[in-house]
Amino acid sequence: ESLLQQAAKAAGIIGTELAQFMAQTNHESWDFSRLKEKGMGKEYFSKKYDPKFAPRTAKILGNKHVGDGEKFHGRGFIQLTGRDNYRMASQALGVDLLKHPELAERPDVAAKIAIWYWQTRVKPYINNFNDTKAVTQKINPAMRGLKDRHAKFIDYKHIL
Repeated sequence: ESLLQQAAKAAGIIGTELAQFMAQTNHESWDFSRLKEKGMGKEYFSKKYDPKFAPRTAKILGNKHVGDGEKFHGRGFIQLTGRDNYRMASQALGVDLLKHPELAERPDVAAKIAIWYWQTRVKPYINNFNDTKAVTQKINPAMRGLKDRHAKFIDYKHIL
C-alpha cells in the first residue's frame, strides 16, 4: 500500500484524487491482499474471457485466441484484464506483459500499471474526484463494489 501511495504521489496524484485512487486500488486488490483475480473453479477465466466461451467479452478485451482468457485475466492493483490492455500497458511502460503477463502481479510493475491506467483511462474523463460512481464506471463498468469503493474513499479522504 505504501509503495503504491508513494508512486502515485511521485506521479502527481494528490489530494482528493489520491484518496479516490487509493480507494479504487484497495478495492480492486482485495484490501491490497491480492494482485491476481480470483478464479472460481477450473476454466473460470476461459469461460469468462475466452473467444470460445465468451466471444462478446473476448472481443471487447482483444482476446483473440483460445487461452487468452486464462493468460490475460485480471492482475495488479487495478486488475488489468485482456490482451489489448496488456499490450497497451506493455507499450507504455516498456515491460513485455504479452510474453510475461505474470509480471503484472509484481508490486513494482503493478504500481506502474495502476498509475498508467489511471492517468490514461480514468483521470482524463473525471471532472470531480469526489464522484465515486463516475470514477468506478471507468474502472469497472458493471459498477461492482460501488458501496465499498465509496466507503474506502471516505476513509482515505480522512487519512490523507
